[in-house]
Amino acid sequence: MLKRMIRKELLQLRRDKKMFPILFIAPVIQLLILGYAANFDIADIPVAVSDHDRSEESANFLRGFFGGGYFVRALNILSDAELDPALDRGRAQLGLVIPEEFGEKLRRNEGTKVQIIVNGSDTNYGVNGYAWAVQVTARYSAAILVERMAAAGIASVPGVELRPRVWYNPELKTKFFMVPALSGLILMIISIMLTAMALVREKETGTIEMLVVTPIGKLPVLAGKLLPYLVIGLVEVALVSLVAVFWFGVPFRGQVWILFLGALLFLFNTLGLGLFVSTISRTQQRAMMIVMFVIMMPFIYLSGFVFPIDSMPAMFQTISKFIPLTYFLEIVRGLFLKGSGLANLADALIALVVLGTITFTLSILRFRKYI
Repeated sequence: MLKRMIRKELLQLRRDKKMFPILFIAPVIQLLILGYAANFDIADIPVAVSDHDRSEESANFLRGFFGGGYFVRALNILSDAELDPALDRGRAQLGLVIPEEFGEKLRRNEGTKVQIIVNGSDTNYGVNGYAWAVQVTARYSAAILVERMAAAGIASVPGVELRPRVWYNPELKTKFFMVPALSGLILMIISIMLTAMALVREKETGTIEMLVVTPIGKLPVLAGKLLPYLVIGLVEVALVSLVAVFWFGVPFRGQVWILFLGALLFLFNTLGLGLFVSTISRTQQRAMMIVMFVIMMPFIYLSGFVFPIDSMPAMFQTISKFIPLTYFLEIVRGLFLKGSGLANLADALIALVVLGTITFTLSILRFRKYI
């Protein structure tokens, strides 16, 4: 009987001509769009330059400032009063002001200052632009120091050299961090939404009561409704992972079976949530609103998908521990970037088992009471 229920559900999906693009084409399109759009890498920051000195030294400083690929000389301004309009209108994100006698003071071995004005309305540009400006200025100052030491006959002075080594993501590419996480987001959207909508649709048409009164029983009916979406979810994981590796070039360093185990446990949670939503919704419209605003939005904001959990207030850090997406993101990012093994991901897998068991138990009890 269970096989017939599964076959009935698959036939219903196949008859719906609009469902196939939603299940298999839409996730790929979403991944491609979000994979390119969700990019926090900043380069070519437009800068407005006000050079009051116009000396050889200021020209050398500007060549070094714009030679690293971080900044673009967007416009030259004659007076500092033009900086505010340039930043307000978005023509530049940073303003660079070189004072008069910049070169003269350097030639006299005196210290001098350069002003950098940062547009703080966009913190991503502001933080990165300020940090890079500090680095470029420090390199220029170090070069002057080496030149003056050589002229004075000093070969070298003791110092500390920092040699950074970045693990797991050497180039610090945003897509290596975001694209694996998008697989969890897409899987969550598809599984919760389709499960909730499918069961609510059965209630709207009255067919769920007809199925329940058959000799099959409530639980086999429920299993027949959910198992196809479980299989579809696993197919989605394989499809999205292939796009991540072969299209975006994200390295996969872990074991495939752990990925599918984590996806299976994550689907255990999301299908349970979809089932619970279906028991408290009488219409598909209400189910969609609950999924989007009660489940999706908190999950995205509090799971570490974008914002680091460690930087959140203690209350929200506690809430994040009850969100299944938090642990699935830990699994996929660990597998893709770190090549984490089962021992490293055991806590996340166990958390999914516990949360899924609680969610599914409550959902089944609610389903049996409601139907």
